[in-house]
Amino acid sequence: MALDFKRIADSLTPKQRYWLLGIVGLGIMVLYVTQLMLPLWESKGKLETDLRKIQADLEQKRIIAANLPKLEAEIKELGKQLEVALVKLPEEKEIPKLLTQVNTLGLQSGLEFLLFRPAAPVKKGFYAEVPIDIRVEGEYHTLGEFLDRVSKLERIVNVADLRINPLTAQKQQLGRTISAELKATTFTFLEKGGSAGAPTKQ
Repeated sequence: MALDFKRIADSLTPKQRYWLLGIVGLGIMVLYVTQLMLPLWESKGKLETDLRKIQADLEQKRIIAANLPKLEAEIKELGKQLEVALVKLPEEKEIPKLLTQVNTLGLQSGLEFLLFRPAAPVKKGFYAEVPIDIRVEGEYHTLGEFLDRVSKLERIVNVADLRINPLTAQKQQLGRTISAELKATTFTFLEKGGSAGAPTKQ
């Protein structure tokens, strides 16, 4: 085989030899590029993509780590705010006590209760509204004192639909000058999956 190759090589002109060497060199270059360089370039591109992802992930974790004390402080502050909110939003079992407080404030202010009727709680997601229909008689300033004291309760009690009417001359002789009807609404916190039962009537 070597002799045949030598005989073929000897029979070629110098120009043909140069062409042959060029073709062989080109073939080697093509094999080098396709078999070695291209896989390396593909591998390099994949590694660069992976590196960018890792760097982005690392940067995100650095940002989170840098903000961690701030986030922890915010969570702690939100926890305090929740505690304060829950104090203003009594649990269902505390509603009768709250209703008694409201009634007592009215009596202490000098009002006479003609009606104090809590209605069934109305669910509103994680809390329930407890409406109370109230009708009282007394003097204008005693009504004002009662409403002021109710507004200063630790628990939330909203007053709406206030209607005030003058009393007859006969009742005014008894020291009462007005009658007032209003709807007071308090709220109760519902445990997850819990329910609000009807409050105790006072």
